[in-house]
Amino acid sequence: MQADVCNNDSRKCLINVVSRFTIRLMRVADIKRALAQQFALDRKQLKLNLAEQNKLLPDVMHFRDLQKDESTRERRMRRIIAALGEEEFETLSDSSRAGEDVSDSIGVVTSGDLPLWEVMAVIVEQKPGIQVIELQLVLEQLGRKTSRQAIESALATHKNEFETKIRGREKFVSLKGV
Repeated sequence: MQADVCNNDSRKCLINVVSRFTIRLMRVADIKRALAQQFALDRKQLKLNLAEQNKLLPDVMHFRDLQKDESTRERRMRRIIAALGEEEFETLSDSSRAGEDVSDSIGVVTSGDLPLWEVMAVIVEQKPGIQVIELQLVLEQLGRKTSRQAIESALATHKNEFETKIRGREKFVSLKGV
């Protein structure tokens, strides 16, 4: 009887070990299969995503170009406002008070007095190759009291913006890259 009990316990123990091992093997196999399926699904979706991105890329590049253009134009508008004076331009608050719809209006935020070189840049952009003496006269006509020395200093400090050429005793100013 004792041997029978021992055999039964051994058998139960062995069955228990085998069943656990089989369950683990089945679970690992299921997990491996699930991971392989997930990989295939992700790969398929990634290919679709990349194809969609490639279709949208020209539009994204066009959008970025428009943003650069917007930035350039806003900077130039701020400089023009600074050169001519804010009183020359109608503000959004003026338009709003007059009862106009300003929802699609363009507003340019100015931050007071711009540095001399930025006002010079907007003038030189309109008249490339302007003589320094003419530039000084235009600045004075626009209400910017300045000296030849201040203009020369701005030109020297902002060499990346301005290009100067000397012909005889006359100095001419242009914007770089224009």
